[in-house]
Amino acid sequence: MTSRQQASAGADPHSLWFSPPDGEESRRRALTREQVVREALTVIGTDGADALSMRALAARLGVVPGALYRHVRSKEQLRDLVVDEVLAEVDGRLGQDLAWTERVKVLAHRLRAVLEDHPGIAALLKTRDPLGPHSLALAEAFLAPLQQAGLPDQDTALAFSLIYDYTLGFALSDRTTVNEQRVQDTATRRQLHAFFRSLPADRFPALATLGHYIWADNRDQRFTASLDTLIDGLQAARQRPSSRSTFIRRAGRARSSHEPPTTGSPRPGQD
Repeated sequence: MTSRQQASAGADPHSLWFSPPDGEESRRRALTREQVVREALTVIGTDGADALSMRALAARLGVVPGALYRHVRSKEQLRDLVVDEVLAEVDGRLGQDLAWTERVKVLAHRLRAVLEDHPGIAALLKTRDPLGPHSLALAEAFLAPLQQAGLPDQDTALAFSLIYDYTLGFALSDRTTVNEQRVQDTATRRQLHAFFRSLPADRFPALATLGHYIWADNRDQRFTASLDTLIDGLQAARQRPSSRSTFIRRAGRARSSHEPPTTGSPRPGQD
């Protein structure tokens, strides 16, 4: 073999093309559904669900919009995939030695923690009903201990909706809201408390006395206290067969009358 042939044989084939074909590096950068979902989650977490568009997402990923449709059918399906991906982080494993009340509380705390770790997802869940594998698994994890409470089937379903909606609604008022940031700042919180104590007691007797308890950095306590109250109500309804549906039905009506309309069920696994 001549020196010229040897040089040609050892040369990079890409160097012989003006527009080289895709090589190993390009194949390694091939887009996957996981990448699309992960980047969409980043967009929602940073700018909110309304900021998510296929065109903007494609630009972030360095591809043409058409490339996304090889992995997802539409923006709506993409939102469902993102929601289900987040719900996968909720650990549904529970100790069977725990009472049904404790199992429900543990799940609610875990769901809240995951939603607050992913800003924008709680708001998205208010308008989505993904019915994906992880959404269904979460619904099953909640329903199993609630069935053990011994309530009628319809009341068990209402109890699930009550606990789930409360947890979702609490996560919606996340730590980025103005009020949450205000009470977390020690100096601002002290100013607030001084302001409430200075209110005219003849006009605002309750606020002057209780204001510093209400505007407090007690987010975890608020969630736990309200959740405990809901569970206590379910227990009371369970122990009074003649009127055990009263609490649940009243709570369900109250929740429905205060919830804003949505374009879909906010509860996983329900029509």
